Amino acid sequence: MSIFTPSGWYTTRQLLVGMIAVVAMGWWTSDVRATQKQAAEAWPRVITADRSEDCAETLAQARQALPTNGLATTFSLFSWNVEKAQNPLLVPQFAAFARSSDLIFLQEAVPLKKTETVIEQSLFEAFVRGYVQDEIETGVLTLARAPHIVHCQFLSTEPWLRTPKAASVTLYPMADGNESLLTVNLHAINFSLGVEAYADQLSKLAELMRAHEGPVVFGGDLNTWSERRQRIVKELASELQLTAVPFAPDYRTTRFGRALDHLYVRGLTWVDGHTEQVSTSDHNPLFATLRRSTP
Repeated sequence: MSIFTPSGWYTTRQLLVGMIAVVAMGWWTSDVRATQKQAAEAWPRVITADRSEDCAETLAQARQALPTNGLATTFSLFSWNVEKAQNPLLVPQFAAFARSSDLIFLQEAVPLKKTETVIEQSLFEAFVRGYVQDEIETGVLTLARAPHIVHCQFLSTEPWLRTPKAASVTLYPMADGNESLLTVNLHAINFSLGVEAYADQLSKLAELMRAHEGPVVFGGDLNTWSERRQRIVKELASELQLTAVPFAPDYRTTRFGRALDHLYVRGLTWVDGHTEQVSTSDHNPLFATLRRSTP
């Protein structure tokens, strides 16, 4: 059997081959589209500050797609406001601290100052740009030995100075593959007469911690220099069942007799918590060893 077309005569075999090719092309197109869709849905996801309202939904989706590798169930953490890395001795000091740390919270971080040590130590980074002066970016930087699967960026405006204060929210799988760790690294609003802007900044982050069912680390430079500010943080911690990590010795930087830097945890216990006195920044770093609590 043969069929005539404007191009000539085609046999049945040629027609069958052509039909198979068309079907195969359809499958190939479908596969390409599926691959493109998978690529579009690939992790990690970054939610920029202008889309911060999408963070909660993205975190919920990510918890259904946890990889099997992640942070160990016992891990070391340090948090430090590095004062824009103005002191040239800070970078090697940071490198020394980072070598023994699995998770790092930095505030007033300057990416250009830390590049060499981040690359050297294979740390995965999640940076949120806050204040920019003379084309130099500063913000909050979260670093970890394991890659995050979600990074949400938040910005709030200082009421007086009208400059942005940043928060970095990251989600990490835990090594057992069953749970995820939510981390909130915050540089809190500082200059304000009242506490409305301060409370509003914290409330947006509280929503995410409230919805998370796994372990949580919340901390950074919380600027708790007044009784009202400290009370807001204390009430928030109580409502979210967050526990303050104690430090001994405690050399945390203070203003008006109150510590500015804090670490709070939920679903984790601390093996150790201490601080170190430094001359390279106006804040002293906090160190903790944390362990996943037994459910």
